[in-house]
Amino acid sequence: MDSGLSKRWLWFSSISFSLVLMPLLLAIVSFASYIWQAQWLSYIFDTYTWRVVWFSWWQASLSTLISLSAAVLVARALARRQSFLGRWLLLRCFSVALVVPTIIAVFGIILLHGKYGYVNQLWSWFGGQPQSYVYGITGILLAHVFFNLPLATRILLQRLEAINGETWRLSSQLGMNSKDLWRHIEWPHIKGVLPQLAALVFALCFTSFAIVMTLGGGPKATTIEVAIFQAIRFDFDIAKAVYLSLLQMVFCGVILWAGLRLGRPIDIFVSIQTSTKNLRPDLKPFWGIVSDTLVLVLATLLVLVPLLAVVIAGINTSWFDVLFDLRLWNAFNNTLWVALGSASVSLLMASGLLLAQRHWRDRNASAALAVEWMGSVILVVPPLVLATGLFIGLNRHVNIFAINLYIVVLVNALMGLPYMLRVLSVAYLKIDKDYGRLCSSLGVQGWHRLQQVEWPILRKPISLALALVAAMSAGDLGVVALFGSPDIQTLPLLMYQRLGSYQSDAAGVTAVVLLGLCLTIFVVLERLVGGKGD
Repeated sequence: MDSGLSKRWLWFSSISFSLVLMPLLLAIVSFASYIWQAQWLSYIFDTYTWRVVWFSWWQASLSTLISLSAAVLVARALARRQSFLGRWLLLRCFSVALVVPTIIAVFGIILLHGKYGYVNQLWSWFGGQPQSYVYGITGILLAHVFFNLPLATRILLQRLEAINGETWRLSSQLGMNSKDLWRHIEWPHIKGVLPQLAALVFALCFTSFAIVMTLGGGPKATTIEVAIFQAIRFDFDIAKAVYLSLLQMVFCGVILWAGLRLGRPIDIFVSIQTSTKNLRPDLKPFWGIVSDTLVLVLATLLVLVPLLAVVIAGINTSWFDVLFDLRLWNAFNNTLWVALGSASVSLLMASGLLLAQRHWRDRNASAALAVEWMGSVILVVPPLVLATGLFIGLNRHVNIFAINLYIVVLVNALMGLPYMLRVLSVAYLKIDKDYGRLCSSLGVQGWHRLQQVEWPILRKPISLALALVAAMSAGDLGVVALFGSPDIQTLPLLMYQRLGSYQSDAAGVTAVVLLGLCLTIFVVLERLVGGKGD
């Protein structure tokens, strides 16, 4: 990139840097202003606080262990049974689970496992007494497995399907059974990615908010993020919220450091390629077929049944009353605005950072690394912690509830930035490596370079990144719950309030509208921006 082009893009990158740094700096300054006001000893020796810390680590550890153990079984079954009739449906359900709003999945789990849910109804049919087990650690684990099993399975399956055909032919000639294949072929391929995958899943569970907020069931099942929310919205104890936020930042920093030490970040947006011919020698044993089929059916039910329960619950007698409720459509408009705004701002941030990184890659490796780290800082400062800092910093000067949607857009854009960078960085690197010198020698710059060279390569990744961040932002509850007000709501917040006031029918209709909106946003953005598939 020549000096003229560098100057031309300088302002664009500067805007991106400002959008990333200013909220973070404001949050840090806000926390610093309360450091000397806090009663640190009372917080440090508060048994409830450390019980919350312990539960945060405990539930994340259990969720990670269960999710990865189940994912290994499901990925291995999918790798062996490529002719399984429900394979396409299972993989499609796994893709949908990545963009389903948390509150919808929680609602589906309550419908399925609640005291009057389908499981208890079936148990009562066999003569048993209904059991209330969904609130507390059991419900939290169920919800975390719902989200993390599909993610982990896709990554592990991609690793297993990368094993070449010659390896399977040789194993057939050696007469290896299923145990031998696992020990000598499959385990060596997946063990390298398991530590990074465990760190990723652990971080997602540790910073989980909506799941614990809805299914926690009380003080005994509360995480740090939920405690921060309660300290602000219920107790208005700002000093305690600052203390908990600092704890959360330290723990998230440790998790991120551990993930980086374990290896480079893994690609969570892998595409699953089905081999034309499965050469594995362990396909015919009867018990292997039975066990794999059972695993795949259970995995399909785990993801599909809660979503079906939500759709069924949404088709009820309150359908038309809720659809004609003005609050629903105001929340719909706010949700759509937040989703599209967050995705657009996140793309602006990511593009500026990637352009700066591309500029500094060959000039100053340290500067390029600093830019890369800046895009991942939100992993150390979780969205709710950042929102807490902004709440504290802005509350003194402006009416934050009058600008709450703008804050929600900004925080959600930062939340989606690591995912946006992960999707786009490979394409940006390819452009620079394959066409950078050619464009410089031919004088192809600015708009012509973007239109003729970069856009055809970036179009697909940008569409996926926009669709993903928009769907995630549409389903956000944590930041909206902190900044929401009775007058300005989004669909997740409206649904949460209706669940809290036992308006199950209205909540069901709201869930169907929210689910339809998220899936529509994802599909339309991916097709509209990405164009027709090849």
